[in-house]
Amino acid sequence: MERNYAQSFTINWAILGLLLVSIVWGTSYGVSKQILEVLSVPQLLFARFTISCAFLLIILYKKNLFKELVKKPLHYLKVGVITGTILSCIFITETWAVLLTQAGQVAVLISVCILFTPLLEKVWLKVSLPKGIMFYCSVGVVGVLMLSDISLHSMTFNWGIVLVMVAAALRAMMVVTCRKAFTGEEFNIELITFIQLSVVAMVSWAVMVSTSSWTTIASTFSSLDAFSIASLLYLTFGCTLMAFFVQNYAVKHLHASHASLLMGTEPLFGLLFASLFLQEQLNNIQWLGSFLIISTTVAACYQFSKQKQP
Repeated sequence: MERNYAQSFTINWAILGLLLVSIVWGTSYGVSKQILEVLSVPQLLFARFTISCAFLLIILYKKNLFKELVKKPLHYLKVGVITGTILSCIFITETWAVLLTQAGQVAVLISVCILFTPLLEKVWLKVSLPKGIMFYCSVGVVGVLMLSDISLHSMTFNWGIVLVMVAAALRAMMVVTCRKAFTGEEFNIELITFIQLSVVAMVSWAVMVSTSSWTTIASTFSSLDAFSIASLLYLTFGCTLMAFFVQNYAVKHLHASHASLLMGTEPLFGLLFASLFLQEQLNNIQWLGSFLIISTTVAACYQFSKQKQP
């Protein structure tokens, strides 16, 4: 009984944590769109993840956690580099999509990973998913499209849309890969996160120096105003450090499809934030889409709660 209570408590915290991540990430697309008026995609990613790594480096040093990495270097580097490479591809494609199309479209279309994840989890991990989960995923995707209030004739083909779909597939791959790697293995979350973010920073640096001169890079960063710096710090500490600590913790205790469904509420929180703080109004179709997303997420969570965690 006590063990079941502890497991239930841990799962509840994982659910609440992922909902917080969804709220923060829901605002990240609009913030990124504004900064991309000043910085290029690789410059933004390099700054964001270099600051994140520097902050994590201090935490790891203070906690004397590098001794764990020294003890099992291959154990950590294998998982960290693989997931970090996937993460690099996600952020490059996703951020470039924000540059090429509307931030709202990106926030909505990225949630197609809700549908990709259970398919990948079933095929790759041979997981027996709860009854009706594919129905919930499908209804959730319909809700996301209704929430976006984007008619088919207005969604003109562009590379931004293609990049979002690629990023959505990569997100599903990331969640399932983490789930597979973390199941039955003991990892220090801070060390894994540091390795993952370091890989993103290095990949971004390589793209940045191959596409811009050092003079241009230095001039761009030195011209940042207070608002751009504040936005960059928000993306760094809120949308990167906090979000990935919570995500890595949560996927250790939840099914990949469960985690993906919870993170699929991201566009809902993004639009609600815009409605409350930016005075943007939701129409009836968008409110109906919101209801579909919330109701299917709750129903899916209930189905997962009845299935024993592996």
